[in-house]
Amino acid sequence: MREISIAGRTVTVSLVATTHGEDGDIQRYLVEVSGSDAATHLSVLRMTSAVDARAMASAIETELLLDYPGSRDDGVLRDPSVRAWRDEHRTAIEAALGQLRDEIAGMPPEPVSDLERALLRAFEMDPDAPDPGDA
Repeated sequence: MREISIAGRTVTVSLVATTHGEDGDIQRYLVEVSGSDAATHLSVLRMTSAVDARAMASAIETELLLDYPGSRDDGVLRDPSVRAWRDEHRTAIEAALGQLRDEIAGMPPEPVSDLERALLRAFEMDPDAPDPGDA
């Protein structure tokens, strides 16, 4: 479990389960915001189950800042008070996300699954991928 306090509320991310699949491990996290009974589950394909800065940043960005429709229906944003807090304190939330990204920058690279590696190569986002034009 990891918590971060932002503008009077605490965002808590806890590991709920790890599912092992042929494409890698899927980590399932519970995301909660203090002062609300609304919560959501976030599933991320990643090799480690640690609730680290990467997991926190993913939860904050996906569940609070991206305004993902599923979060409004079934997640933390279904609570109008959380939406109002988010709208009022968006700058503070983005600053906290920036601090997490700074922490991530200092972390070693996270191993990626074979599926992620294939997707990165397909979208030419992997700088270490061989250039298809060289074949």
